[in-house]
Amino acid sequence: MDFTIALKKREVEQAAALQAKLQLQDISLYESEAAGAGPPLRAVEPVRLSAELDSEVNHRDSAGVDFAVTLRVVCDDPLAFHIEATFLARYRFADQSKTVSKGELEAFRKSHAVLAVWPYLREFVQTIAARMGFPTEPLPLLCLVLSRKA
Repeated sequence: MDFTIALKKREVEQAAALQAKLQLQDISLYESEAAGAGPPLRAVEPVRLSAELDSEVNHRDSAGVDFAVTLRVVCDDPLAFHIEATFLARYRFADQSKTVSKGELEAFRKSHAVLAVWPYLREFVQTIAARMGFPTEPLPLLCLVLSRKA
């Protein structure tokens, strides 16, 4: 994972349009799983992780939208463990009479919702890995960039 979210200009505009209609209510842990081969028997340097990030609309009604953002982290060498966590970002409509397009939801799902949840995912992975006895480098910050493609 390169920790960059690339959006086309139209997607940036759609996500911003939906952002103006929503208010973030809360972010909470929805589900998690962690497993490993046990902590190392000797001191080791922090290990590199491979990560996969995903998001989806979990629930939508006239009151608001819930986005589920999932991070799967795996370390295969020299230690073996994985951590998966899903956080739910609950947004409520500021004005329930306004309509939301599928394009706005899609653009917001893969950008703003992920950016809102990312600090919680980073902290969760770092804390769980440490409690499992696995030294890791902190996950980097996410970067939102304008894609050069139209």
